[in-house]
Amino acid sequence: MKTISSVEAQNNFGNMVALIKEGEPVTVTQYGKPTMLILPYAIGSDALRQYNARRMAQFMDALPPSNLNAPELTDDELTKLIHELRP
Repeated sequence: MKTISSVEAQNNFGNMVALIKEGEPVTVTQYGKPTMLILPYAIGSDALRQYNARRMAQFMDALPPSNLNAPELTDDELTKLIHELRP
């Protein structure tokens, strides 16, 4: 993985893009500290999908458990309830 400063990124944007398009992630630093990671689109979109899936799983895990004693409803009963509750 290549590391460049934010000044280098601004001054050599085209070269940086070409490097990323070849599949090389680039870390951009400001004052010597990493502030950004720029990834090729395929890698970045997959990473974002996985990140969002983890966030959704954490959200679902935090929900209170469902009422296991609730009655089972048939599809017809559910449809009737939906129609009754619609404005």
